[in-house]
Amino acid sequence: MRLLGKFGVATAGLAAVLAMAPAKADAAVLTITDTFGGTNTVWSLNVATGCTTCAVTLTGFFQDPDGGGAGTNAYTGTFIDSVQWSVTGASINSTGFTGFTSSAGPNANTVAWSFGEGTSLNANQCGGGAAQGTCGQTNTALGYGPIANGSTLTWNFNTTFSTALPATLTTGNIRAAFNNANGQNFNIFSPGGGTFGGGGAGGNAGGTVPEPASMALFGLAALAAARRARRG
Repeated sequence: MRLLGKFGVATAGLAAVLAMAPAKADAAVLTITDTFGGTNTVWSLNVATGCTTCAVTLTGFFQDPDGGGAGTNAYTGTFIDSVQWSVTGASINSTGFTGFTSSAGPNANTVAWSFGEGTSLNANQCGGGAAQGTCGQTNTALGYGPIANGSTLTWNFNTTFSTALPATLTTGNIRAAFNNANGQNFNIFSPGGGTFGGGGAGGNAGGTVPEPASMALFGLAALAAARRARRG
């Protein structure tokens, strides 16, 4: 009876944890590394899953190759003109762009970004004719910058897809275009894409974020196993 009582307390505790847990906390992460110029720039796309209107975060980390020494990231001093991201098989109804930040400081506010669907990235910002995901460009011909060595740029979205995203995403892509200080194209990062939660062309990907409820169940199972081991 005492054992049943303890089991009842544990069950009640688990029920409380499940009640407090968010309905959905999964996110899929795609990471692709740009090795241009012999240095690494790491791009990541974090997409909430199981939703129709979903939070999306695009991040570009312009790594300092030697942690503050003489070397600099290959894009240091250039200007980022446009960016594009896509989730394979997921059509977008509307892209709610909610903000852009830079770890380099307030210069992030010197340009505005405009995002939309139905265009793709090329040397003329989002002037391509082939629709692929969502593309955004600055309001100037030069772009945002100059990019600081070791800085991180972040774009946030609240995107509405045509149908709810599945719990598991497959592949996607990230692209970016850069200008020199004279406004001419410096480089276009255009990889073949990558895999959410696994390896991919041009880089690798992170895993999914587990739901708190799943973690609670795992903890309860581990506790039960330990009790059986002690009784044996």
